[in-house]
Amino acid sequence: MTDEPGAPTTRASSAAAARAARTTLERPIPFHLPSLPDIDAYVGDVRAIVESGRLSEGPFVRRLERELRPWLGDRDVVAVASCSSGLIAALSLVAEPGCEVIVPGYTYLATWQAVVWAGMTPVVADVDERGLLDPAAVLAAITPRTGAILAVHLTGILAPMPALRRIADGHGLAIVADGAHALGARTDEISAGSLGDIEVFSVGATKQVAAGEGGCLTIRDPKRVSSARLWALQGHEPGSMDALGMGMNLRLSELTAALAIRQLDGLPGQLNRRNVVHETYATAFAELPLRLSGPRAGERSAHKDQLIWVDEPGDRAPLRRHLADAAIETRPYYEVAIPDLSAFSGRVESAERSRDLARRSFAIPIHARLDDQDVRRIGETVVGYFRGRSRVGR
Repeated sequence: MTDEPGAPTTRASSAAAARAARTTLERPIPFHLPSLPDIDAYVGDVRAIVESGRLSEGPFVRRLERELRPWLGDRDVVAVASCSSGLIAALSLVAEPGCEVIVPGYTYLATWQAVVWAGMTPVVADVDERGLLDPAAVLAAITPRTGAILAVHLTGILAPMPALRRIADGHGLAIVADGAHALGARTDEISAGSLGDIEVFSVGATKQVAAGEGGCLTIRDPKRVSSARLWALQGHEPGSMDALGMGMNLRLSELTAALAIRQLDGLPGQLNRRNVVHETYATAFAELPLRLSGPRAGERSAHKDQLIWVDEPGDRAPLRRHLADAAIETRPYYEVAIPDLSAFSGRVESAERSRDLARRSFAIPIHARLDDQDVRRIGETVVGYFRGRSRVGR
């Protein structure tokens, strides 16, 4: 039996109606919800800031710098207005304009853009199977023009910093790390912030500590701290209008600093919850044709994001639609590798694995405000997609 011409109920429209009906009955699960502090406590901070009349670079900013140190290798910390601007500052402090900077081919576009903004040439080197900068690829990309290596702590997992440090030291290069995802990450040997010449972190709106915007630098050489503060004040010292060097306005607001401080006490519990969510996914998806981002033995991921790499690129779009039909928000995750960005400028040394990961990746929710029912629903929805696909295949 077939539908009559013009009949409103075809098989496709029935399926769409069923999906719509299901979605209306399910509470949406957002990709990210920040774990914000008690509003009354924060309002007290706001009152103190407003009454003081000092809205930037005051006592809350200095306190945030102190309280971030234990999380970041106990290095000197300089607060900045954003991770992206901090990367520009970091590169400018450790390398000369016109030099080459080695960057991973699989990362957020801000990593590549910071190199260009700093007046340097990005050189793409490939990544390993987890999307982390591959030391062998870095070694192959070094030329006499290379001035720095820009690693990325992807999804909250540290880049292979000991190996990269050895390469850098052997060739007289600086290492900057983009740690936007990595507040709270560590391995058995090191913590985020401890091995790069400068590492840059974020307290942006979608991060583990979510203050809207803002970030910080961790600095290996104490003698560079004053240069970093000078750079963040547009090249002049407080109270003087004489520019002693180049810089930008990277001042962090007191309101932002206070909001970040209020979240630091809850960071250990939040990281633990994110790890539980990851482990639940790993168990649920163990037999599926996909791979998850996540830590190995001896690593503690900050689990900023949970990536899925499907085995077959053709599964990515329908799986994301299947999750959307269940009112579960997902995000594209570097689905264009750095060398394939429309505006890319630079040199590509190697990028085969970066491009392969970009074809197969997207991200599902992993924030600490997911309850057990949310996590179970996400897991069952992903498993349901592959079970349905298997039945259709038969």
